[in-house]
Amino acid sequence: MDENMNQKEELLVAISDLFLRFGLRSTSMDDIANHLKISKKTLYQQFANKDDVVEQVMLYRRRERIKSVEVKELENLNPIEVISRIRDFMESDLGSRLPANYFDMRKYHPAVYQRIAEKEENVTKQFLVSLLDDGMKKKYFREDIDKELQLYLLGKQLHFLRDPDIVGKLEYPLSVIITTIFINFVYAISTEKGIKEYERLKNESKQVKEK
Repeated sequence: MDENMNQKEELLVAISDLFLRFGLRSTSMDDIANHLKISKKTLYQQFANKDDVVEQVMLYRRRERIKSVEVKELENLNPIEVISRIRDFMESDLGSRLPANYFDMRKYHPAVYQRIAEKEENVTKQFLVSLLDDGMKKKYFREDIDKELQLYLLGKQLHFLRDPDIVGKLEYPLSVIITTIFINFVYAISTEKGIKEYERLKNESKQVKEK
């Protein structure tokens, strides 16, 4: 069983790389089989169809992103530090070739896109709600904020940056836009303690970059 899972994982790694290089739309099942050096019959023994390939690759990437997060390290950070890590992650994620794959998935595999988007939205929301609750207890975030509204606004702002057509027409660098989104978010929800901590982290980051 483990061997079969490892083989499937290896296939997903190779297909994921292929999608990043050529896009979802431009990569056919024939291309995938040729790249993997297997027959189409063998490929269809592993995946029901192209939709199934796309969905399993996206879920694989999500598992890898989760594994890359040092959970124990996050537990030792205060809520403002965690938000800063999320900002850095979003900047790296959106600056990669991943958004183009999301665009292809939304346009050419809408049912898959809907399922993936709902899973990611639910997991992200649960994490951020927990983070906000923790920040309130520790006096980094105000207790009178509308959590649902703030998370809705943050999600909408970051979601539109996954559209390559929008990113290609931005009048400011992507990193500046993402940083500004998170600055606005932090200032909208933070107490004086939280704002001071954010400014401290910003100054530390600035000093590191100047060295």
